[in-house]
Amino acid sequence: MKRPWEGTALGVVDIIATVFAFLGAIGFLFLQSLISGFLSSAQSAGGVETTAAATGIFSMFASLGLVIGVIFIGVGILSIFLARGSFKGQKWTVIVNLIFGILGLLSALSSVGSMANQVLVNIVIDAFVIYCSVMCLKNAYYK
Repeated sequence: MKRPWEGTALGVVDIIATVFAFLGAIGFLFLQSLISGFLSSAQSAGGVETTAAATGIFSMFASLGLVIGVIFIGVGILSIFLARGSFKGQKWTVIVNLIFGILGLLSALSSVGSMANQVLVNIVIDAFVIYCSVMCLKNAYYK
């Protein structure tokens, strides 16, 4: 049985999601190290006074950057498995893509008033993922 083009499209979308997730993780981890470096250099410099509140805020943002970076790494790893499963005909990957597509579409629709161009792109991509997922679930290749 031949894989439908919608399954290939889901795999490609998952590969693109993997790239963006790892780029986001690199960005947040870089931000975390930048804030930590700024905090440590500000504390070690004799001429710069840092209050406990400023130190706490910088530490919180550094920790937040680390947590978000680790979450993005997890999303990237999940996207790798989703792409692999979409190409191999595994039904669970189509179901997970469908769930993420529906959640993404609901999220995009809830923020229609702000950043109209970005929201429109999100709606189109999520609708495409939902369409491809539904078509794959109807195909016998995904059992």
